[in-house]
Amino acid sequence: MKHKLLDLIKAGRDKEESDLLPYVNDSPADEAGRWSAKDQLAHLTAWRQVAVAEMDAVRTGAAGPDVSDDDDVENAKTYKKTHQQPAALLREAGVRSWDQLAAAVGACSDPDLEKPRLRRPKQPLWQAIPNNTYYHLAEHLAYWHSDRGDDAAAENAAKWGYDLATSTFPDNRSRGVAAYNLGCFYAKHGRAAEALPYLRTGLELRPDLRDWAKQDTDLDPIRTTPELASLIRDGG
Repeated sequence: MKHKLLDLIKAGRDKEESDLLPYVNDSPADEAGRWSAKDQLAHLTAWRQVAVAEMDAVRTGAAGPDVSDDDDVENAKTYKKTHQQPAALLREAGVRSWDQLAAAVGACSDPDLEKPRLRRPKQPLWQAIPNNTYYHLAEHLAYWHSDRGDDAAAENAAKWGYDLATSTFPDNRSRGVAAYNLGCFYAKHGRAAEALPYLRTGLELRPDLRDWAKQDTDLDPIRTTPELASLIRDGG
């Protein structure tokens, strides 16, 4: 497991370096209020730092990270703190956070990695790594590329996350989440024909996601599609 997690960290680091860092600069804020590449990096870095603090706390028995239970509150705090910081400083923090994440994994024993997480006790500690590598990074790269009008790059980022998830964790539970997430990407872009096969696979492998799908705003652009209604209601 530890080797898988370290490989995920390397893959995430490489993807961020190639897809996001070239755009991180001190350009003026977008007038429409969209996050810049610098804001995206600061956000991703902050949550990696939370993951490091959580892993160290579980391993050592120390107090966990001091973060709000409401992610939106925490995200707003990060934005306020980092939005005016120089890009160079945030780039350094981003690089350092990957190093810290790898060190936190390396310091854990296999039993440590199976202990419950502090913020999500139903998950084992090792789940903090997928959440902060391919899942979170792919999600925000897709946001970033979509905001700048590069739909092909946004799709590539979503597919990258899906491919990495399914190749690293081929169990039904993990594949179900990966398929559902990719289906949501296509749904958000109104691409029902591409979304539905992934959503069907996701809900077949993870029927427990059906209740979430009923309220998931990502699906709203295609919610009136009869196939989706049937799929959510009774599995299609």
